[in-house]
Amino acid sequence: MKALNRIVLLLFCLAFVQCSTGTSPNVLPKPVISGPAQVNQGDVSTYSIPTTQNTLTWKVNDSIVGTTNPVMITWKNAGTFKVTVTSTDGKTSVVSDPYNVAVAISLPSKPSISTGGNPPVAGTSFSLQVSSINANQYTWYVNGTQVGKTSNLTFPYTFNKVGIDTVQVVASNNYGSTSSDKFPVRVDYNPSITPTLAWSDEFNGTTLDMTKWGFDLGENGWGNNEWENYTNSNDSVSNGVLYILAKLVGAGQHVGDYTSCRINTAGKESFKYGQIEVRAKLPVGKGVWPAFWMLGSDIATNPWPACGEVDIMEEVGYDQGNIHGSIHTPSSYGNTVNTSVKYLSTCSSQYHIYGVIWTPVAIRFYIDDPTNIYYTYDPATKNASTWPFDNPCFIILNLAIGGNWGGVQGVDDSIFPQTYSIDYVRVYSYQ
Repeated sequence: MKALNRIVLLLFCLAFVQCSTGTSPNVLPKPVISGPAQVNQGDVSTYSIPTTQNTLTWKVNDSIVGTTNPVMITWKNAGTFKVTVTSTDGKTSVVSDPYNVAVAISLPSKPSISTGGNPPVAGTSFSLQVSSINANQYTWYVNGTQVGKTSNLTFPYTFNKVGIDTVQVVASNNYGSTSSDKFPVRVDYNPSITPTLAWSDEFNGTTLDMTKWGFDLGENGWGNNEWENYTNSNDSVSNGVLYILAKLVGAGQHVGDYTSCRINTAGKESFKYGQIEVRAKLPVGKGVWPAFWMLGSDIATNPWPACGEVDIMEEVGYDQGNIHGSIHTPSSYGNTVNTSVKYLSTCSSQYHIYGVIWTPVAIRFYIDDPTNIYYTYDPATKNASTWPFDNPCFIILNLAIGGNWGGVQGVDDSIFPQTYSIDYVRVYSYQ
């Protein structure tokens, strides 16, 4: 019995000594993880625990990803993952509570396409530009057809013809892709490429070709308070020339005292883009107002000025020799804001060519040669108000008498008859 009591006493003393010296069995503190809980695919994130001298093993789910503190983790896949760290002092180990990390799918941002502020020219290599965040490859489409891939932010492409092409790019990375909105690219003409003749009237017959032209008839002033009565008998064709004749048939100085002619291609021929020109010799005298111009073919449903008007050539007799090229749109009409003048002293003694080069980019006015451009209409913003010229137009030839502009200084009755002589009308295509 005494021996048993001695053993119990000895055990009690040992326990007392251990408690009094502050020692206890090795128990490691559980590490607490800190770091971002929400990341994107492709991110590299830093995770850490409080400073420790212990050996660490970091895991994402069941895969070891590092042994340092802090540790860098690359997130390759989307989803929710558990990060843990095991701390070991060589004798015992402890595992942290799971640290949940949500990884979002990393899609490229919607790509933005640019022409760099300059339009491409048909037949010439051009660099399209793209920008997108989180993208490393771009697939290009023109009018729905794939035309190439690149990892660069520029893509060289040759647009073959004048017009508006739809460019689309798909930006992609290792995790997903997104498509841009469709982007219209306006392709300009190439001055070094000769256009092809698409339509013309050389006036080689003996009468006006009614398969190409129709008459405007009446004496309603035509919106300009003009004095002439347009008829279907004030024209003649001979020796390859159309003659439009203005006559004094009344006492003068009143509406209906004059007859003339106005013809157009409405309902028979309309044109969209190209080089449109007339070769003509103009009448002389105070009160005459010859013109060669175009109106939008949708004028019946889209009334002027919304349909657009291109005055390729206008001249008034009291200001002899000043050739006017003008544009009328909803944003500018009435006082003729978009216009320019070129003086031509021989406009009534010699034939000259008056034309425009019309593309989706600009309308350029010239005299005698397409390189002699004296006015360019190219609004920075092209919309229904500034640019109703992505739709077909028809051609008009007429000789007015008097009116808001032609009659500003009156009408000189002594000048009649007067003749507006047209050698040809031609339309060339850049397609």
